[in-house]
Amino acid sequence: MPTATRTADPNGAADLASEAVAVGIHDLPVVVIDLERARRRYCALRDDFPWVDVHYDVSALAHPALLSAIAEAGGGFEVTHDQALPALLLAGSPGHHVLHATPVAHPHEARAAYDAGVRRFVIDGARALEVFAGAPGDLRLVLKLQPALAPRPAHRAARGMCPAAVVAAARTARGLGVRVAGLSLTLPQDGSPAEYVSEIVRAMGVAADVEAGTDQRLRLLDLGDGFPGRADRRPAERAELARAIRGIVAPATSGITVTASAGSAITAGCLSVVSAGVRHDVEPAVASACIDAGAEVVVLDSQGTSLLRRLPLLRSRSSSDHRVLRRLASS
Repeated sequence: MPTATRTADPNGAADLASEAVAVGIHDLPVVVIDLERARRRYCALRDDFPWVDVHYDVSALAHPALLSAIAEAGGGFEVTHDQALPALLLAGSPGHHVLHATPVAHPHEARAAYDAGVRRFVIDGARALEVFAGAPGDLRLVLKLQPALAPRPAHRAARGMCPAAVVAAARTARGLGVRVAGLSLTLPQDGSPAEYVSEIVRAMGVAADVEAGTDQRLRLLDLGDGFPGRADRRPAERAELARAIRGIVAPATSGITVTASAGSAITAGCLSVVSAGVRHDVEPAVASACIDAGAEVVVLDSQGTSLLRRLPLLRSRSSSDHRVLRRLASS
């Protein structure tokens, strides 16, 4: 198991960890999810970026208790995995709060998501447009804009379309009778405020080109996943980025809705494993691996009737009931 950092324990976490160990199975560590901290982190993002509709990236960790906690805090979701939407629906979260960024290969897949309440779909290329031909009038597409920045790591292919291809795709969509709502950016997980600013300015220019070429105005700008980049760990950069978004996009007067998706920015410090009486903070991938191996899950939630609630995840469940998702290798 990957090495993790031992957490500070000022509020009796050691006692909670000992109790968690007591409900563990065999030699597997126990996975602990702190819902209250996840809510606070989500609300802090929303407070720091009041002009941004922050979604939770379900692929970070799709445990139903965590999904329900985000929904209860008023959060929306981004799905980038074919089992993410079923996990959301199973947790009781409605599809109309979802930005669908999973590749859709067939019209019946788009229809199934639409019937589940999804209305916004991100597409990476013009070939996907035909899937949505004849779509209902309230369905909206969001075109993925290829970044000007070189992808990190360098061997990873940049997702999305170049500016000229975005304009061409918008024209094609108009011909198919499909509405384009806006653009979606792709920035690195450690993107700096300067990189965000550069890509936002570029996207606004592309949106203007789309309007000139198709006579339709784009009213949504999605800042992509990994938000807010390295500003998550640097309060001064958070404020800088927030000011930049408000200054460039001017959501209050432009009528443009700004969205973004965050995974680790919400789960950081909220996931831990307990083994041999020691509690370690872990990344979602480590928590996922433990759960996949059959580890028990303990949920800490001060809003519940009990501080510790056991929610075992049985490996024999059907795939649609699976709580842990894996990103596609190409994403």
